[in-house]
Amino acid sequence: MCGIICEICYSNSSVLKDNQLLERIKNRGPNCVSVNEIILDNGIKVIFCAAVLWMQGSELTSQPIENEYGFFLYNGDIFDESWDASINDTQVIVKKLSRAKNDPEDIVKELKTLKGPFSIIYYDKVNHNLYFTRDRIGRNSLLVHKNESSLVFSSVLGRKYDCIEVPSTYIYMLNIKTKELMSMSWSETFEIINEIDMIEWMSSVQEQQNLPDEKFTFRYDDKLNIFENEILIHFIENLGRETKCKLDLLEQLLNNNEISDTVSKIIQLLEQSVKIRVLRQPKMCQKCIQIKNFNCNHCSVGVLFSGGLDCTILAFLADKYLPKDQSIDLINVAFEKGNSNNYDGPDRLTGQQSLEELRRLCPLRQWVFREVNVPRAKLEKYQSEIIGDLIYPRQTILDESLGSALWFAAQGENCQDTSFCRVLLLGSGADELFGGYTRHRNAYKRYGWDGLNKELLLDWKRISFRNLARDNRVICDHGRQPRLPYLDEDLTEFLLQLKPWLKCFPNDNLGLGIGDKLMLRLVAFKYGLTGVAILPKRALQFGSRIANKKEKGSDISKTFLVS
Repeated sequence: MCGIICEICYSNSSVLKDNQLLERIKNRGPNCVSVNEIILDNGIKVIFCAAVLWMQGSELTSQPIENEYGFFLYNGDIFDESWDASINDTQVIVKKLSRAKNDPEDIVKELKTLKGPFSIIYYDKVNHNLYFTRDRIGRNSLLVHKNESSLVFSSVLGRKYDCIEVPSTYIYMLNIKTKELMSMSWSETFEIINEIDMIEWMSSVQEQQNLPDEKFTFRYDDKLNIFENEILIHFIENLGRETKCKLDLLEQLLNNNEISDTVSKIIQLLEQSVKIRVLRQPKMCQKCIQIKNFNCNHCSVGVLFSGGLDCTILAFLADKYLPKDQSIDLINVAFEKGNSNNYDGPDRLTGQQSLEELRRLCPLRQWVFREVNVPRAKLEKYQSEIIGDLIYPRQTILDESLGSALWFAAQGENCQDTSFCRVLLLGSGADELFGGYTRHRNAYKRYGWDGLNKELLLDWKRISFRNLARDNRVICDHGRQPRLPYLDEDLTEFLLQLKPWLKCFPNDNLGLGIGDKLMLRLVAFKYGLTGVAILPKRALQFGSRIANKKEKGSDISKTFLVS
């Protein structure tokens, strides 16, 4: 991921004089750093800064890019099979925007065609419009900060900057001279949803982002009839009741044509997603890319690996597409319990079990199981010095716990050495899409299939507001590219139109370790990952033992409390 900053300066003061902030930006893009600026006729100065992590195309493309139409800053990863993989995606997008010239409707139209995670800032020189947006799923970070002397858009900021995350629900266009902001929808037609003052907009976004999860609402059609195949529901219920062996149950479920066809389609789309995400890269490790050693056969892809269902499937598929002479890092993080110097937490043990299953199925691959052990003193030191700035404006204990686990895992440092991989595969989105949370089971128990359907849709509607931008900030601090195969557009489009019982089946007849994320368990079973297929779901904060069960996750962390 790249680090990008755009600052609209109304005086000589600038956040770019903050060396700590610049270091945070450079951490995200260690391969190239550049700054450019433009001074408008009313004395306003606009500064563009980018630190590039080279991830696509045969050559690095430095940023910011300036041409006759405007300035372009881009932090993203386009996964579109129709694009030439030898050409850097930054160059392709600039060409598209140049073709739109300075017409707002055409610029927005081009942005809507992009497929993959991104944050974009584009300044139109003619009309003085600044376009800024995140992809509609919200996989990348983009923050906004306003003070008396400037307006700042940045991938990361820190606790000293009161800021908000740009909502990914719209494409925004700010006229720098009038300070009016337009919000445009992601729908196929050009539609201006709102025209508002920038300060007013920031205030309303801040209010929305401060809401707890349970206050998030969306329009749900209560008259929606989701029952089209009650025969299949009864079939699964009866099979669950009659079959005691979990593996026998999975095998018999796959004998049903509708279930088998659904699983086959998921496999096709997931394989396509993983393939492009492991192959579309310069194929060099962090060490070799510095000296441009194009014959690198070191590890370039790692997996954040708890040994659970989601990540083990990704590791198995990475093996399918990467050269066999290249090792794959399986990065497993654990936190010290008390002062015991003991790191054998649940995820460590599960990780070792799933590693053996991968070795059995993929014996030609060198699997490197990286045990990242974090003492309590080290955790508290880095939370205070670094991680607090990265997760901000998120501030809860849960945000800090998850952000810390991901930061140390992405660092990839064990007692021997540090991972040199540049791509990290994560299982983000699998729980939301396949119904892996306890709240899905509770929704089904209380309100039946309609209640579960509503809960799954709610999870999808708020996914861009929750953790993805935070996770992007902490992982990218190590100059690695997080890639999230479960959140591929083609895969999510297919999953979202499925009936809830073709995602999960939280009925008591199936129980935990089968009914939750049922379709994904069937995918694992079909691949031969029989042990992984029946592992119960475990949250990262508990599996890694970072969480203190006596604390309430929604409380503000002490890192953000001013003494």
